[in-house]
Amino acid sequence: MNSIINTFKKREKYWFDKIAPFLGEETVQILKIGNGFGYMSEMISGIQPLLKILDISIFKETINKDKVQLYDGRNIPFEDNSFNISILNLTLHHIPNNLEYFKEVVRVTKNKIILVEETYDNLLQKVHLIFRDWFVNYKAGRSSRLFWSSYFSKKMIKQLISENNLILTYRYSEKHHSYYKELLVFERSIL
Repeated sequence: MNSIINTFKKREKYWFDKIAPFLGEETVQILKIGNGFGYMSEMISGIQPLLKILDISIFKETINKDKVQLYDGRNIPFEDNSFNISILNLTLHHIPNNLEYFKEVVRVTKNKIILVEETYDNLLQKVHLIFRDWFVNYKAGRSSRLFWSSYFSKKMIKQLISENNLILTYRYSEKHHSYYKELLVFERSIL
């Protein structure tokens, strides 16, 4: 178990290093949705102390249990525009009706949404991605909520942008096995 947890810690450090430049130097209100073992959340709070963390459960191995606010996983319990930045790290695909849920994320976010997500181009990649997601979470001793329709194709990202009136300001994509891991930074469009 320790080796898989160390793998999670290294992966979260890897993605934190890519996210950190988008957090800014000025202290702002940040919402992190999904905590996992808490490594990335702790890294973020080290440079942005006004971090709020939401999750639907807390694992016994979680390192920051006392900082996590539990909620129903559907309705984000904050007012409109409460946060300058919202972050979802490999979380959105675990949420049923995630396109609808993402509207909640947009609702509570004033400026920027940072999304790390696994994406695919074709059916074979999607099947592989879902299997790997289940397997990695299983090896970590975590029950994983999997929803076939919650995984994003690269084309679905365009839908996410247009339906929520967002501007994609940064996209980093890397091949991971047969599918992709992507960092997407969105800003609210002002009309």
